[in-house]
Amino acid sequence: MPDHRESCPFCERIANYDYDQHYNFIVVRIQPLNPVTPGHQLFVPTWHAEHPSDEAVRAAMGYAEYYGGDQGGDFNLITSSGTAATQTIRHIHVHYVPRRADDGLRLPWTPPAW
Repeated sequence: MPDHRESCPFCERIANYDYDQHYNFIVVRIQPLNPVTPGHQLFVPTWHAEHPSDEAVRAAMGYAEYYGGDQGGDFNLITSSGTAATQTIRHIHVHYVPRRADDGLRLPWTPPAW
């Protein structure tokens, strides 16, 4: 499998992330370029992981869940793996999407008419 770290926008953002170098962060929280609701955040492992690994997903999902619980209110945690699953950046990440009854956001899940 090819190594895409050099062309990965998340790896680039992580390399320039402003955090205290004395700590060993395994997941960073960053604001997406195009948030879908106010407060939308991304939780990204600091190492390049294109496909789900137990460690990458567990770390990112755990931090996102902790963060969401601390914020209060309703939210979605969303992750995708692969083009057919709508993954556009080949680096595992979790979307924390705060939800409100009138936020107008419709998730792209429409059941097929079998």
